[in-house]
Amino acid sequence: MALDHAKLAKELLEKVGGPENISSVTNCMTRLRFVLKDESIADIEEVESLEGVLRVIKKGGQYQVVIGNEVSKVYRELAKLGDFSESEPKEKSKSGSEEQENVLSRLFGFIAGCMTPLLPAMLGSGMIKVVLTLLTTFSLIDTSGTTYQILNVIGDAFFYFLPVMLAYTTAKKLDASAPLAMVIAAVLLHPDLTALLGEGNVSYFGLPVTSATYSSSVLPVLLIVPIMKYVEDFADRVSPDVVKAFLKPLIVVFVTAPIALVIVGPIGAIMGQYLAAGINFLYNEMGWLTIMLLSALMPFIVMTGMHYALIPIALSGLSSFGFDAILIITMFCSNLAQGGATMAVAYRAKKLKVKSQATAAGISAIVAGVTEPAMYGITLKYKTPMIAAVAGAGAAGLYAGITGLVAYTMGGSPSALSLIQMIGGESFTNLINGVIALVISLLVSFSLSYVLFKPEQKGEQVKKQEEKLAESV
Repeated sequence: MALDHAKLAKELLEKVGGPENISSVTNCMTRLRFVLKDESIADIEEVESLEGVLRVIKKGGQYQVVIGNEVSKVYRELAKLGDFSESEPKEKSKSGSEEQENVLSRLFGFIAGCMTPLLPAMLGSGMIKVVLTLLTTFSLIDTSGTTYQILNVIGDAFFYFLPVMLAYTTAKKLDASAPLAMVIAAVLLHPDLTALLGEGNVSYFGLPVTSATYSSSVLPVLLIVPIMKYVEDFADRVSPDVVKAFLKPLIVVFVTAPIALVIVGPIGAIMGQYLAAGINFLYNEMGWLTIMLLSALMPFIVMTGMHYALIPIALSGLSSFGFDAILIITMFCSNLAQGGATMAVAYRAKKLKVKSQATAAGISAIVAGVTEPAMYGITLKYKTPMIAAVAGAGAAGLYAGITGLVAYTMGGSPSALSLIQMIGGESFTNLINGVIALVISLLVSFSLSYVLFKPEQKGEQVKKQEEKLAESV
């Protein structure tokens, strides 16, 4: 039965306390992410009881409603019911227990909130790179021709100008001026500045400007926009109303730009270099253990919604080394394992409803890399399939770590189709290892889930009820 998106949106709005209780709401690939003024008004059990809602997660200052593949349609219906902002509320929302989240949780929530709106552009550009890889691998396009060069530009554009787009989403989240934030990011990418920094010995009013490359970077923008927000608030207070229209933005740009160039930008670039070095160390020294553990733990990271906060790690690896060996690979192993374990439930289930739900969720995880329906509808619900999925992901991750499996481009949510992203290098060895990891993940998770999962038998249930009735007489 098709999900009634308008009905679900209306019921959700009512259950979370109505438009007046919503500070902001956005959506990612599978979730509606509410920031509520008072979380105690929204009853988790009531929201989870709605048809179409898989689970509710409170994390990173957000009230996350997991819906699955149809979340964008529900979001569109929800947007018709009210004018909801995408920025952070100026006042912190109240929780029922009034507990303050720890700093790390809020940090990951902030990063995830800034990166999530960029996913469509990121995935679209990544898939262009995948198509380009296929065209060149099978000699369907001349790498010296202009068609190749234009396709390469189309695929690279998002990643090169990522700081500008990230400045926009970060400013929206902080309720700061998005255009001004984009100007600051554009300054870091200006070709004249890039050429100047390449010459060395650059100063600004006597202050040294450290040479750094900001294209495809993430950390400098995540650091500078919050500072710009404070400068903007200060400029708003001190600027007389009669000249505020031009004086406020002048102060913001004039003050923030040198802070970005002299202090924050270089710090962010250096932090990015250390992050890349840390990734390289883990990959070279303990790759098998790192990939195995992250693959096994990935379902629980996804449950918190913090997997989006790991995207900067993948971008750092792609920018520094030309490949990612951490995030894409571990999610590849984990997503396939969720699909394999769920398909075993579909095969063994006796109830038609469970069989149908498991089949759809399994295909979604294997083909599209969307695992929430599988996790919340099947593996977590029946527990033993989750054990099988974790084991399958760990086994595949172990093999991937030992063989040095990598992904050369960004694409959609890691799935069986991500094998295309593993084409690269001097031979097809990496692709072959990807196929083997896929087989291990699916085979181990399916086999263990098939053995561990015990489908409900109507006859057994009736027999137990009769035995209890007989004992009570």
